[in-house]
Amino acid sequence: MPDDLQQLGEFGVIELFSQAAKPAGSRVVLGIGDDCAVWRVSEAEYLLVTTDMLVERVHFLREYITPRQLGRKTLMVNLSDIAAMGGQPTAAFLAMGLTADLKSEYLTEFRDGLLECALEYNVDLLGGDTVAAQADMVFCLTVLGVTNPDQLVTRAGARPGDRIMLAGFVGDSAAGLHLILSKSAKRLEHGYQKLIRAHLEPQAQVALGRLLASKKLVSAMIDVSDGVEQDLAHICRASAVGADIQADSLPLSKQACQLAKSAGIDPLDWGLSGGEDFVLLFCCAEDKEDQIKNCCLTELGTQVFTIGTITEDKKIRVNSQGVWLDRAAKGYDHFPGSLA
Repeated sequence: MPDDLQQLGEFGVIELFSQAAKPAGSRVVLGIGDDCAVWRVSEAEYLLVTTDMLVERVHFLREYITPRQLGRKTLMVNLSDIAAMGGQPTAAFLAMGLTADLKSEYLTEFRDGLLECALEYNVDLLGGDTVAAQADMVFCLTVLGVTNPDQLVTRAGARPGDRIMLAGFVGDSAAGLHLILSKSAKRLEHGYQKLIRAHLEPQAQVALGRLLASKKLVSAMIDVSDGVEQDLAHICRASAVGADIQADSLPLSKQACQLAKSAGIDPLDWGLSGGEDFVLLFCCAEDKEDQIKNCCLTELGTQVFTIGTITEDKKIRVNSQGVWLDRAAKGYDHFPGSLA
């Protein structure tokens, strides 16, 4: 076993716990390893549980995000996990580590942003915990959701021949973060504000997840939080399959491509490896591809893009303009330099 976090990696840490944590309860449907844990409430209802943490200087920089935006984002990233399971969010519990320099006005605006988001998605804030933090703020939310047993969507249902689809543009959040961190004057241009908003103000696709699940149109689903390649790899691992991605079909915005070109960056890196887009990535049978596109556009006004095909060989390959790229799957890892 690797002897430090750099070697173990974020997902190695998760595996370290998941290998030892063997749920004994008969009501446990899914434990560690998907976007949510699943608990059987009754034969007619499953409870979904997810937890996400936002740490200052890791997930956000206080000087570049308003407290209202931070409050919304703290809840939104959890709602995205519920969406990825096809669930309906219901309740939230907030734990906070607050620094001594924090002003009450900041906390009030954070609260207002979080509750504004909660109201939009019919989520009740029911409790939590508050502690002192010595250096950086920490916000941790646990969100509950519900779904019907026959509508639960996990990462483990993809089959060879399935189409791989994305419900929106990817790479915009990474492009927005680039603008923020580089302090480029371009961030003030109207056309690039969209990219900054994509990073600071993500939207959870709860209605879309519910639609796909209720109509039983998808075989596996995940939200793009760590990057298309890495999140697709989670589906492939859980489903014991591989994937071929057609890079030319990747939905990249005009603004992200323009910014990448001016910065000397391959926009594919943002599209395939950039995280925090929080769009749904899902797989479906070939004969349901057109139905999904029409259904999503007609009922929700959401454009869905086909980016590849599930394969049998348990590898993820990327093709660009007819050439198979020699690239290792990349994505966000909290312990960079890991072997995971």
